[in-house]
Amino acid sequence: MSATARGEWGRVGAAALTAAVFGGLLSGAPTAQAAPPPHPEGPATGSPDDDTSESGLPAVWPRPQSIRGQGAFVPAGSEATLVAGDETDAAALDVLREALRETGVRTVHEIRPGEPLPPGGLVVHAGARGAERTLRELGAPEQGDLPDGGYRLAAGRDAGRPTVALDGTGTDGLFHAAQTLRQLATRDERGQGFPGVVVRDWPATSVRGTTEGFYGEPWSQRERLAQLDFLGRTKQNRYLYAPGDDPYRTAAHWRDPYPAAQRADFRELAQRAKRNHVTLGWAVSPGQGFCFSSDGDRKALLRKVDAMRALGFGAFQLRFEDVSYTEWHCGSDADRYGRGPESAARAQAELANALNEHLSERHPDAEPLTVMPTEFYQKGKTDYRKALAEKLDDRVRVAWSGVGVVPRTITGTELTRTRDAFPQHPLVTVDNYPVNDYARDRVFLGPYQGRDPAVASGSAALLTQAMEQPLASRIPLFTSADYAWNPRGYRPAESWRAAIDEAAGGRDADPRARAAVHALAGNDASSLLGGEESAYLRPLISAFWKAYDGGTDEELTAAARPLREAFGTMRTAPERVPAALGREVRPWLEQLGRLGEAGERAVGMLQAQARGDGSAAWQGRLEVTRLRAESRKSDATVGKGVLARFADRALRESDAWTGLAQDARDARDSGKEKGKGTGEGEEEGKKGRGDRPGSADGKGGGKESGGSGGRHAPSGPLTVRGGPDALPGHPLSAAADGDPATAYRAAGAPAAGVFTPDSPPMLVPPSRSGAAHAGDDGPAALTVALAGRRPLDAVTVRTQPHSGTRARVEAHVPGKGWRSLGGLSDSGWTQLAGRGTQADALRLVWAEDSAAPVVHEISPWYADGPDTSLALDDPSVEAAVGGDAVRTDLRLTGHRPADTRGRVVTRAPEGITVRAPARTTVRRGSSVRVPLRITADASLKPGTYRVPVSFGGARGTLTVRAFPRTSGPDLARRADASSSADETPDFPASAVNDGKRRTRWSSPARNGEWVQLRLARPARVGQVVLRWQEAYAKGYRVQVSPDGKRWRTAATVRDGKGGRESVRMDAPDDTRYVRVQGDVRATKFGYSLWSVEVYAVDDGKSGRDGKGGDGGGAHRADRPAKGRHARQAR
Repeated sequence: MSATARGEWGRVGAAALTAAVFGGLLSGAPTAQAAPPPHPEGPATGSPDDDTSESGLPAVWPRPQSIRGQGAFVPAGSEATLVAGDETDAAALDVLREALRETGVRTVHEIRPGEPLPPGGLVVHAGARGAERTLRELGAPEQGDLPDGGYRLAAGRDAGRPTVALDGTGTDGLFHAAQTLRQLATRDERGQGFPGVVVRDWPATSVRGTTEGFYGEPWSQRERLAQLDFLGRTKQNRYLYAPGDDPYRTAAHWRDPYPAAQRADFRELAQRAKRNHVTLGWAVSPGQGFCFSSDGDRKALLRKVDAMRALGFGAFQLRFEDVSYTEWHCGSDADRYGRGPESAARAQAELANALNEHLSERHPDAEPLTVMPTEFYQKGKTDYRKALAEKLDDRVRVAWSGVGVVPRTITGTELTRTRDAFPQHPLVTVDNYPVNDYARDRVFLGPYQGRDPAVASGSAALLTQAMEQPLASRIPLFTSADYAWNPRGYRPAESWRAAIDEAAGGRDADPRARAAVHALAGNDASSLLGGEESAYLRPLISAFWKAYDGGTDEELTAAARPLREAFGTMRTAPERVPAALGREVRPWLEQLGRLGEAGERAVGMLQAQARGDGSAAWQGRLEVTRLRAESRKSDATVGKGVLARFADRALRESDAWTGLAQDARDARDSGKEKGKGTGEGEEEGKKGRGDRPGSADGKGGGKESGGSGGRHAPSGPLTVRGGPDALPGHPLSAAADGDPATAYRAAGAPAAGVFTPDSPPMLVPPSRSGAAHAGDDGPAALTVALAGRRPLDAVTVRTQPHSGTRARVEAHVPGKGWRSLGGLSDSGWTQLAGRGTQADALRLVWAEDSAAPVVHEISPWYADGPDTSLALDDPSVEAAVGGDAVRTDLRLTGHRPADTRGRVVTRAPEGITVRAPARTTVRRGSSVRVPLRITADASLKPGTYRVPVSFGGARGTLTVRAFPRTSGPDLARRADASSSADETPDFPASAVNDGKRRTRWSSPARNGEWVQLRLARPARVGQVVLRWQEAYAKGYRVQVSPDGKRWRTAATVRDGKGGRESVRMDAPDDTRYVRVQGDVRATKFGYSLWSVEVYAVDDGKSGRDGKGGDGGGAHRADRPAKGRHARQAR
């Protein structure tokens, strides 16, 4: 990919992908992987290769086309005989010797075919005449039509001796067989050796490999050599050298020879590539630095290619991805070719043809040239592509990246359409995954996915783009090798696990290292190809929150254990990931460790809260705050949308548990800056507040405002005054600003002696506040003026643990003075009973032996509010008369410094039944969802009913809209569809009722468009079910008419959410037309519907079909109601 293309992709990122989906660039949803057509050179259908049983066998990667176990274990013993001819591939023999050594063989005798075998021991036939006979004796299928690179392998007993036989086709087959035998080596209670096995295997894609084509620091020579070994082990046969910042292959210096040292490196690479059966490829991108009409430039390019050929490169790619259609490097090009896409294509084709002809004449064994055209990611035929295809030599291959620069999917249909654009040219798929130079905060470690099997079998070559991190790249590249070899048998998840094991050190890796690499890859698995980030962790997090919100103590303990272990694995990952990989991904590993520790601490903090251990909870809170602050400083993104979000939610739960008022939390959060890296734009910790008005020097003595307090504290600041003086950046106001992450830090210990404190500001009239306390003398203190006189339930004070902060907590009662509530705990957590004290101020009276105070937060809990608040997820539900139960959830939130227990009480009118749990516990400061299941009796008259709901002192109202029950069939299927307008002929109105899941209607991009159905006969319509595409309506109406002229609104939706929406109504029995009238679009596009279903009111004569109506609606008792938007017309 060019710097221009990938740089642009880095700027637009996922937004471009979204636009591509809506604009039709990526047609439809990701397709299922269908079986590809037979390989053009592969075995025919019905061959012996249909047996792919792997039961009890060691895993082999890439996954073989056919492998089956047979017979007994084949012991290796201490001696073995290797039978091979003089012409046998030396690299394959090296692999075989290594495999034998790994199985404990100490002595290897090597003989030629036909020579007598030494007595006893394992015999290995590698190719030649003996292998064919032995394979037949061991039950291996015939070679038949096995394509190049294919092989056969069998292990068993021949003439009573343990025997292995291998043979391959082409120059690579035996090498691939040796790599498979290496993986089959096993060690168990029977000793060391090989299982009885028969393998017949071949690659679905003839050329498979990796491109070093990223922009950034190129790989070192050592890294490239190691990558070639990796390619050999994974049966890949191509390495394309194309670093984006190599000046000797781009416009800057493509004419110049490489320096001597680099030429020596290339020769070494060629030798290593030969040992691994890998062809070195070299890509040149002359870009705007080439004069197409110049014989001198053309000859210079041919000389450069000859020089690279002499250094050991066997394949070449000519790239034009940065070439302009309107600007030329020299004026003679404009004179000769003109301007525009066709002109550029003609010039490029001439150069490519000349280079390909040169290669075929001078280097007959070289493969045909590959061209990366300027339009390498576009869809279908274009003027440029048509001109290029017409002029380009038929032998030249054409590279593409799929439809899109980093496409989410590549389908067989897209491959076919691109092949139609270049009908005579084999396609080379250069897939831009897992390259990360457009998203440098990420490493992409998820499996290769979203590519149809036909893409592999239908491409002349499949090359993936590696990351700047070569070892990390091997995790996804291992999976792409598996896909390219056997796309029909490719299983991304299994291949990915094997890749992780390999990265951790292989079969004998330390289990802790394997777990650490899994944690790294599992939290860096998402990409533009899809994949869910931290997928293995999400169920654990979900189970934990479910237990925390409403489970028993035992359930919470059980849910916390595996989650803490998972976070603990992340915390220790930086020390346990293999050292070389760890150095390469150090920023991501360190971020993983930080967020893992934050998660681990957060789980412990929440467990401490659940058991009422305030000291442990507070200390855990401080650690989570510290770790999140550190994580926001990192540019590395890990566990996006999961890890940081878990820690942040835990901090919010801590705020609620410790009495921080919601309005204070909202005010705090709204002022926070957005972070970077894994911060994902979430709230960043507050900066120092010494620059606030009235505290420019960070000193005490003045008055400063903050906000804190639980149990429905009124809006408005809590004002703090007193002393000692504050350190710069840690003002007095931080003691009651609603953010426990900040702290008032005194510059020194409280002064000895007494002082006359200022009185708190008069926030209520004197007649209500009682006598002032302005003249009270006392020791040095920090005073918090409350926003009015209120009864105290409790007071929570959080100080720095073990900081020596010592004080007495007092409450001011107007007209009666200060009353002591108790002393501070050295643990940092203090909660004191308020006993209903009517107070308008709190203060900390410093002890004489107190160190310099550090106070994070003072939070009053008030006694005059309800113990809980109540909110319905869906305050209005629709129930079918005589139909199934519908569900909505009641959210209860605790507002007192203790758990609240009780039962939800509902007072439903006759004919409506509301069922709720017999007893509910609301944890302190937490919320719990209580399911309510509502049924409407068959005798109930359709209409709107209100059901009072209460829990303790909290009350609410549930509105139940009772509608007649509906049943099938779907009346829309026999209706005639029409619309106000169709976006294009590809998206007609008829698609809404054609019964096809992948067709849809789409309107022009404007409000007010509609689609309607003319029913086969009049009906009393009771339900309309809509399936929206991503472009849905935020506001719309369902209108009905008897004749298509007189319309009435049957239902109005004002807050549509897209997806599947069920809209209830009771339309007259003469309804012949049903119209979905769009009012407000939810996106910048038009309205788009996959389908519209229409169901009639059940007349008791037709049975419910379970597909639509009540039987298939969204309002089942086991999930929340979805039809909450509808309003019955009156």
